Amino acid sequence: MREVLKSFMNDPWWLISKRMSESLNKELEKELSLKHILYGKEAVAVARREDNDDVIFWIKYLNKFAVVHLTYSKETSSEYPITSLFTLRELEKYCKHVSKSH
Repeated sequence: MREVLKSFMNDPWWLISKRMSESLNKELEKELSLKHILYGKEAVAVARREDNDDVIFWIKYLNKFAVVHLTYSKETSSEYPITSLFTLRELEKYCKHVSKSH
């Protein structure tokens, strides 16, 4: 998967290490409320933005990627942390758009 993502991960995106992934996975778990779309689903952080708190997670159960804007606090609303789901093709388009605008 890293090789596929690497082809379109340009500034401000960067692929992350396993250690960073584990840390961000734990942070996401802390933030999710019971009604959040990702609650109870295994999420694996694969990349993040260097200029804000957006993290890309692979959600195997949904067969999609989630771009999550982490808040670094426990949330009680299903709306936070703000999350957008993408197929691989959609994610590539989104990441390229962000890179172009950056």
